[in-house]
Amino acid sequence: MTRLATALVVVLALAGRSPAADPPKTGEYTAELNGLKLWYKVSGKGPVCLVPSPAWGVSSDLYFRTLKPLERFFTVVYLDSRGTGRSAKAKTSKDYTWELLVSDLEALRAHLGQDRVWLMGHSEGGIVSAHYACEHPDRVAGLVLLAASAAMGPKDDADATARVMKRKDEPWFAAAMLSQLAGPPKTDEEMAAGMEKLLPAYWADPSRIAKYKDDFAASTMSVAARAGSEDSKRRHFDLTGRLKKVTAPALVVVGDRDFVCPPHMSRTLHLGLANSKLLVIEDCGHFPWMEQAKEFEVQVPLFLKALGLSEQAD
Repeated sequence: MTRLATALVVVLALAGRSPAADPPKTGEYTAELNGLKLWYKVSGKGPVCLVPSPAWGVSSDLYFRTLKPLERFFTVVYLDSRGTGRSAKAKTSKDYTWELLVSDLEALRAHLGQDRVWLMGHSEGGIVSAHYACEHPDRVAGLVLLAASAAMGPKDDADATARVMKRKDEPWFAAAMLSQLAGPPKTDEEMAAGMEKLLPAYWADPSRIAKYKDDFAASTMSVAARAGSEDSKRRHFDLTGRLKKVTAPALVVVGDRDFVCPPHMSRTLHLGLANSKLLVIEDCGHFPWMEQAKEFEVQVPLFLKALGLSEQAD
């Protein structure tokens, strides 16, 4: 070991930190985290960025199939959250709390040997990323929150229903509502069929879904995880009093016609974070990186480059 390397190790040891670990290698892995075998996939180059799937039951396939443009900036670690996809189911429906989901992300960070990580999440995946940032602000290098929220309560549920009802004259509406009135799905297949009928509500223009039909079909659904997400302590939450603890840079992205996480929720998230930017994409629903891909792929890299992140060559 050279004198310089020896000196560096000594300095880091005195600071109470070990040398930064290299990013994980590309591939698919399973690790035992918090007593559950959780599956994750690594792609891309750059700083490590954890991307948890929404833990209400959908696997991460949709995300690693469609978020590839951001793999030019990050080593992306796509996680099948507990109970979803290839990851193990929790023992009971009570084991899907925000605290446990945050603990899974923290265990994954430690497993990967990373001192700090970026987090990127969509919808509930973004919400659990925000929970993680509030709990572990010193472990967060940055955030990209897609169609997420800082708080949700019963009034927000009613408002979302009212926004959907405004679209009652659209051709998909009747089938979507019938699927919801049938009650909670009993099997994974029933859940997938119901979500397929409801999917148009999440888009400003449902005709744009066709381009991504195979990507949505690739994702699996889990009624076990969905049941765990229905607990009121999970469904209704408020992070607004804790967000100022998060000083890492954040980008909050939302479609102007998102019915479930509308722009006012993203503004609350943006204003609550100490160092954030808000990007509202027009003529867009709940999936901004797909529905308005050109706008997303221009604007988001500008934010990342402004923070000094470099686009990696293939």
